[in-house]
Amino acid sequence: MNYLLKSRTRWKRWLGPGLGILCAMLLSATLGAFLAISSAPTPLLKRALTPEEAAIFAPSGSFTGRGLLLPRLSRPVNILVMGMSVLTSDVQNPPKSTENLGYLAQVNSFKGLSDVLLLVRFDPQTEELTILSIPRDTRVVTSTSGVIKINATNVLGGPAVSTLAVSQLLFNLPIDRYVRVNVKGVEKLVDVLGGVTVDIPKDMKYTDEAQHLYIDLKAGRQHLNGEQTLQLLRFRNDEQGDIGRIERQHMVMQALLQQKLNLLTLVRLPQILQVISSHIDSNLDGDELIALSIFAINTDRQKVRTLTLPGEPNSNGRRETSYWIPNENRIQEVVTQYFTQRSEKASFLVNYP
Repeated sequence: MNYLLKSRTRWKRWLGPGLGILCAMLLSATLGAFLAISSAPTPLLKRALTPEEAAIFAPSGSFTGRGLLLPRLSRPVNILVMGMSVLTSDVQNPPKSTENLGYLAQVNSFKGLSDVLLLVRFDPQTEELTILSIPRDTRVVTSTSGVIKINATNVLGGPAVSTLAVSQLLFNLPIDRYVRVNVKGVEKLVDVLGGVTVDIPKDMKYTDEAQHLYIDLKAGRQHLNGEQTLQLLRFRNDEQGDIGRIERQHMVMQALLQQKLNLLTLVRLPQILQVISSHIDSNLDGDELIALSIFAINTDRQKVRTLTLPGEPNSNGRRETSYWIPNENRIQEVVTQYFTQRSEKASFLVNYP
């Protein structure tokens, strides 16, 4: 009995310092990783912007200041996030590993259509995070190609043209930076984060042999891995179409934010950074990336707002192409209420540099 008591005493005596050392090591590793990102001028940049393209982004300079240890946001920031689903048919020189597969495989590229378009506002003044989803079929009018879907703007001229199109769609709203995420990176990132727990609203089943896309999910609350999460995010074969898919994207984003940063996330930080660096293209600098990440981690779930661009599908069944028709009056209300206090009337004509 005395031996057991002595063992427990020794165990407790070592437990406190042991946990302290572990936490210190994790904190040191986290700070080291963040500092490595901060020291890189453009840690995620895959595409070099021309001076004309760079000028499209808000010219007000950096939006970070120095906190006690790490950078912090110094003003509200608007970030355009694009989710890229790129197939071998979308690129001129697909990887050799995809040759002779007999189907259209996903490739880690940023040259295709942007299947997901999000404008995210980080507001340190109100401590709110607002996410506006823009349906990929949203109709815009361009000076070079006429009427097109907004997801095709990335093909026309990359992130700068997409940013310009979204800005003018939202009445010349300034957009500070862009982030393009390849769909393969989403799957890997969810796996590295340990999966995500969501409540799937209904059974989802769909097969596309041309892409080897097999979706088979059952309704109910469950913990999904990366592949299953991607199935949930890509499913759009029901009466709601792309709008239903947007709702499920919001659900997954809310769930990931709710999980917050935990001990397991810190342990996996090197793998997280590896996935981010190899599957994301952005003009964020190191300090900006860290400041945005810290803000998102610390944001209360009650202060996360998800919206969809106001509009409606075109109802003329004789048209060959389906569009999401923007509602200008309601869009202006959304911009004024959630993204800025100044809203100027603008044309829906997109002028390309």
